[in-house]
Amino acid sequence: MTQQIKKAYLLLEDGTEFSGYSMGKAGTAIGEVVFNTCTASYEELLSDPTYYGQIVAQTYPLVGNRGVSRERKESEIMSNGYIVREWCDVSGDGALSLDDYLREQGIVGIYGIDTRRLTRALRDKGYMKGAITDSLQNRDALLEDIKKYTISGAVEAITVKTPEHIETENAKFRVAVLDYGFPRKTLEAFTSRGCSLDILPADYTAEQISALSPDGILLSDGPADPDDNPELIERIREIIKSGIPVLAIGLGYQMLSLAVGAKIVKMPQGHRGSNQPVLIENTDRLMVTDQNHGYCVARDSVLPETAEILFSNINDRSVEGLRYKAFPGVGVQFTPSGDRDSSTSWIFDSFLETMKEVRA
Repeated sequence: MTQQIKKAYLLLEDGTEFSGYSMGKAGTAIGEVVFNTCTASYEELLSDPTYYGQIVAQTYPLVGNRGVSRERKESEIMSNGYIVREWCDVSGDGALSLDDYLREQGIVGIYGIDTRRLTRALRDKGYMKGAITDSLQNRDALLEDIKKYTISGAVEAITVKTPEHIETENAKFRVAVLDYGFPRKTLEAFTSRGCSLDILPADYTAEQISALSPDGILLSDGPADPDDNPELIERIREIIKSGIPVLAIGLGYQMLSLAVGAKIVKMPQGHRGSNQPVLIENTDRLMVTDQNHGYCVARDSVLPETAEILFSNINDRSVEGLRYKAFPGVGVQFTPSGDRDSSTSWIFDSFLETMKEVRA
């Protein structure tokens, strides 16, 4: 270990306690406690903006055996805290240890707790807020702080502040990306398919977007409750009047669905991890998807004249995607992979075909 072993605790809002050991920065961090079932890619998980305001528990029992690569060590961690069963303090090729990485970024972590027990608690009881702390001396006061905690202003905090342009050699299309706080790997799915990109602040207007003459618009993924963004939802209503093809992912899909009259409901546990099974409606085809969300479109709020349900989650039959009827648009709850071998990569290819058809 790089530092002396110190006790740490995880306290949930229902009073449940877990005892473990401190990693990363010492102190206290409060957030919404969620678990993730990914078996790797902890670097991507920690820097994923959709975890803004949350404390992430990794269900995989051993984390950190690769360390953090020099290329990734500058990535900003978006979660409030990190929970693992066991972490490995051996890293090769000059990589930064996970403990040092968390400390450099000022993130409070805990290891050595029973993550299986924690996962069962979150599954059985649903959402819970909690705190990682190095002291329970003021337990009652901390419990009150936990109960008062809310995630607010998430999109405003993490969206780009000024437009950014990514030029692709011999680009076939230009896509305007409204940044609500999304994993940057999504951009590669477009650039690898010959798209130049304009990364835009979340509050860009329909008029400003149209001035760029894009072939398509991406309403990106992001964190927190879609209903917290009424101004952005109103702007989306204006954007879809342009007739420009729209692909909406995650939070962008939820806000687009609200814009056309559907309703959003909070899920008991949410979907988090890289193995969520999704059925393509009216087929026997399944996709294994990457997801991190706690809200979904209410099935009974999808009106047939407004949208068609494209995808459903196998486990709970929640709606995972829509095709909208008043404009050329598709929304998906999960994060499609740009890897052409992935079961979800065709969603990007289909969007490119739509842009081509509309432009013609």
